[in-house]
Amino acid sequence: MRSPKRLTRVPALVLLTTLAAACGGPVPPRPSPQVPTPAPPTASPPMSPTASPTVSAVLEPRPLRLPVVRAGARCPTTSPRPWSGPGEASRVLGDGPVYPIADYFMKGGAVLDLRPEDREPDGSYVKKVRWVVADYTGPVLIRAARVDGKGTASARFSYTGERRDGGYHADLTMPRTSVPGTTTVGGPGCYAYQIDGTTFSTVVVFGAVKVGAADEPSS
Repeated sequence: MRSPKRLTRVPALVLLTTLAAACGGPVPPRPSPQVPTPAPPTASPPMSPTASPTVSAVLEPRPLRLPVVRAGARCPTTSPRPWSGPGEASRVLGDGPVYPIADYFMKGGAVLDLRPEDREPDGSYVKKVRWVVADYTGPVLIRAARVDGKGTASARFSYTGERRDGGYHADLTMPRTSVPGTTTVGGPGCYAYQIDGTTFSTVVVFGAVKVGAADEPSS
């Protein structure tokens, strides 16, 4: 049988050995946690000056102030004026700064010549009329109407703008340029354009007559 005194010495010896190991030397310091260094912020690229769309001025349609001409009376056409400004034109119509070019009317005047080849299936006539712009940028509204009786008329630019506000609306971005377009009338008669911009409003009166219509069906 084992002696009880010897059994109690073993745990005591283990305890003393453990304490000696714990107290025998300095405890090495724990390394400090590594905090990652934040990356410097990336600079945003500069915005291109052309990134923002151009916003045109608002053009409120003005009331029409076209003349009224008695049926059968002489059409009071606008007199052409010599032109030395931008675009290929020798004479223009109206006070501008957006003008129909008179060179596209008969004899450089203010009367459209309606030929059989200009006639559309609906009976209207479409004529090429170019416009010239002098020292103006912004919205423009062109409206047209017959002023000596019943009939229809309209005008448009060929490559810019849209039908709107009872006429044709476009944003002009080049202050000195010419713009191709067409004018449509229902037949012979007296007509007028009203051309409105943010700084102007002008009326141009023009006529329309049939030319070479011997074999053309009547309207």
